[in-house]
Amino acid sequence: MYICICRGITESQIRRELESGSSSTFEDLQDNLDVGTCCGQCKVSATQLVQDMSAEHQAQDNVINLWHPSTAGKTRNKAFA
Repeated sequence: MYICICRGITESQIRRELESGSSSTFEDLQDNLDVGTCCGQCKVSATQLVQDMSAEHQAQDNVINLWHPSTAGKTRNKAFA
């Protein structure tokens, strides 16, 4: 689905940009893909997509952290050692 008609930017292109880490905000998308730099009608949709992708990423991080806790402190429970 097209998000930015003026620039011909699709939802898939925005998702790839966000997933790659090249962009993390709407302003980054404007700089990197020219989204929302013409008429501005896509700003709401693009901003919502950024928020949705960010929420999905945080939810995935929370699940991963539950199953693979950080080894930062490398504290071991002596009862299970």
